[in-house]
Amino acid sequence: MKLSMFRRRPALLALAACLAPALACPAPAQEPPAPAPADETADSPAEATPYTVAIKGVEEHDQLTTLLEEVSRLVALREQPPPSPVGLRRRAEADRERLAAALRSAGYFDAVMDIDVDVETSPALVTITIEEGPRYTVSSVRLEDAKGQPLPTDVLKAEDLGLGKGAPARGPDVLAAEDRITPRFAERGYAYARVVDRRLVVDHIARTMDVTFQVDPGLPIKYGDLSIQGLEDVEAKAVRRRIPWKPGDPYRPLQLEEAREDLAELGVFSSVRLRLADQPMPDGTAPVEVIVQERDMRFIGFGATYGTDDGFGANAYWGHRNLLGGAENFRVGATIAGIGRNSTTDAGEFDYDLTATYREPDFLSRNQSLTLSSSAVLEHPDAYRRKALVLSGIVERPISDDITASLGVTFEQSQVTENEQRTNNTLFGIPAALTIDKSNDLLNATSGWRFSAAATPYLAAFGDSSSFTIARFQGSAYLGLGDTDNYVLAGRAVYGFIVGGGLLDVPADKRFYAGGGGSIRGYGYQKVGPRDAENDPQGGLSLFEASIEMRIKVAENIGIVPFIDAGNVYESEYPSLSDGLRYGAGIGVRYYTPVGPIRVDAAVPLRRQSGDNSFQLYVSIGQAF
Repeated sequence: MKLSMFRRRPALLALAACLAPALACPAPAQEPPAPAPADETADSPAEATPYTVAIKGVEEHDQLTTLLEEVSRLVALREQPPPSPVGLRRRAEADRERLAAALRSAGYFDAVMDIDVDVETSPALVTITIEEGPRYTVSSVRLEDAKGQPLPTDVLKAEDLGLGKGAPARGPDVLAAEDRITPRFAERGYAYARVVDRRLVVDHIARTMDVTFQVDPGLPIKYGDLSIQGLEDVEAKAVRRRIPWKPGDPYRPLQLEEAREDLAELGVFSSVRLRLADQPMPDGTAPVEVIVQERDMRFIGFGATYGTDDGFGANAYWGHRNLLGGAENFRVGATIAGIGRNSTTDAGEFDYDLTATYREPDFLSRNQSLTLSSSAVLEHPDAYRRKALVLSGIVERPISDDITASLGVTFEQSQVTENEQRTNNTLFGIPAALTIDKSNDLLNATSGWRFSAAATPYLAAFGDSSSFTIARFQGSAYLGLGDTDNYVLAGRAVYGFIVGGGLLDVPADKRFYAGGGGSIRGYGYQKVGPRDAENDPQGGLSLFEASIEMRIKVAENIGIVPFIDAGNVYESEYPSLSDGLRYGAGIGVRYYTPVGPIRVDAAVPLRRQSGDNSFQLYVSIGQAF
């Protein structure tokens, strides 16, 4: 029996021949230029010997042909011909071992190669003819420790490496299997495991290769002390409370990435890195170093919207990302809307909203946040006039990576005028919500789905309204068509209802309305649903909406979106299908930016009522859903 044993020693060319050609013979384009032999150095281009290269015998193996072309200096240096036929023959002969090593790395240990140089033609022709022979296969894969003893199978099995018996004896596959060893040990707490040797035994009679990896797993590691570098304004406690382990807990590599993502979500760092110490401590613990870079803590912003019926709107805000040193976010903002609104009301009646919001991360528990907000509102839609002061406190907690729940309390004092009748309302609410997000992108989803459910019981302690409960459910789905994201089918459905009071017992601002850029396009804001004697929107106690879009990218940053929307608002607590649906259809343009798509939608109502415009135009940032 004829055997070859290759160990990982630089002096042995045989190992390199078995492994990836990138290790044995790197592509010329990646090599530093080496001085050419004297007879390969031309005094002038006229003295050069131009040539072409043909590789024959492996035409049916595209991957093997590509591999040979990648490692061949003959191929890589065709634009730099040698000065003479002698130089060309030397270049061809120098290529022989590189090509042989590439064949062995692909599992062809018995390949036969012939290189013929024909200098009688112009240009000269170099023909490389290969008979690859049978491909060797892997006979066994073994894992052993530094003393040659088998590794415990409860930590790692050979079959976990993706290199099984009967697989082609390819060098890249051997290296890929080796690369999987230390991550698998790290997953089980062996943070400093390393591969100390690799043995390859080739049986030329059986045409097989036996693979043995020698591994020093080290000891299971526990987390040690935590050090933090780069803090200036942010307090260390803000970092420490985001760490998902305690000193002495078993090491798990996924926890380092989890901590990095959680720290980045605080919004106060422009970069976050976590790393273990280079060596463990004598007691088997490993110190962890957190390296952060803080970003600018103060920020400002502004935005604008436009709708044919809604008119122009604008907003501006100022905020601080680290108000008290613990990554608390504070933001104040102002919004004005209804500029140029197409309305039956006084054109000078604009809508105003002044808001202040404070968000504290890790409130009472890691990843649980508290949001306090106050808002002063003055709005004048066609349906009603409203002045209100709203105070709220919401606690939000992620249940899993995709599911978030929230619970809070609200207080609202409002004055609502509807058809010249004024009501004063004092409401205490307990908003609760559950959100599931399985989509791949928050701003521009191309696959997955989302679902949200929200319910708010309102207690009318004082004033003119009764107690009632509002519930709303919304779902959307996204389906990419083809191998790219150039075609995405998107759909949305909304269902809502109010129970506990009649239509006139519920304040006008708490009823359901439909129509507008984020609802049923083609109709004006709040223009879908019941209307009063003045033909103004009256609102309802139940709501149904549905939309479908085809998002088509026609260029890297440009897309068109044909769509159709449907829905209605009903006076009863549950939708009455006998009242039918309102439909709107149109087409939109999307300009994709790093902060989300800019949206321009034009739509027409398909079931117009008195007072409906023939079309609507909407401009905003973000997809419709």
